[in-house]
Amino acid sequence: MSGSERKIVFPGEQIRGYGSYAPGEGVIKQGDKLTSCLFGILSVSRREVSVIPYKEVYRPKKGDVVVGVVVGYGNSGWFVDIGSYTKAFLHVSEVIKGRFDSRNVELSDHLKIGDVIIAKVTDVPRIGYFQITIKGKDLGKVTGDAYFIKVNPVKLRRIIGRRGSMINLIKDHIGGEIILGKNGVIVYKDGYESFQKLKNIINLISEKTFASGLTAHVAELLSKGSGRDERGKRQ
Repeated sequence: MSGSERKIVFPGEQIRGYGSYAPGEGVIKQGDKLTSCLFGILSVSRREVSVIPYKEVYRPKKGDVVVGVVVGYGNSGWFVDIGSYTKAFLHVSEVIKGRFDSRNVELSDHLKIGDVIIAKVTDVPRIGYFQITIKGKDLGKVTGDAYFIKVNPVKLRRIIGRRGSMINLIKDHIGGEIILGKNGVIVYKDGYESFQKLKNIINLISEKTFASGLTAHVAELLSKGSGRDERGKRQ
């Protein structure tokens, strides 16, 4: 399979021609045969065969940077929706310095329901809520003018591109600050017109994830100053 070819595979489908390769994500090996466990696109690199799922539920990993929304209060912190199968919990110690006394301090004085935060996953227990923190560089409450785009988390790999080729191309042409949450939430900080251009490009990539030559097409659209084709219609 050439680097530009895109092959769709189905669960249970035998992947031929790579018997000596190691199985990666979404692939199992039985004897010298590789079999796909997912519906998605075949990815071959460094003598490893993987399947990038067409759709997936975000499953946090320790160290992931995510964008979440505060949705509730607990006795010692905030519940945060990060778009996964359960909520995340942000402990007061990750926000408030010193000793916390609920009799004297209101959690809402620091973070309110509806606030958007950029956080890092610190623990993924088998049972219970994910643990997150907003301590660290570029983490914390999203303030000022910001716009948001939500995509399926699996699309991020294509938005980022190989070695960051796609996202760097987008940043060079559109400017502003672009933050990619591993849970599929993209934060953009700059003007609304630039945001619309970014949204057009992200929608294009999401719709044509498996298309070959996508980077070149995106580069062409960006060089024209928009994410729309000659007829003014979004791709």
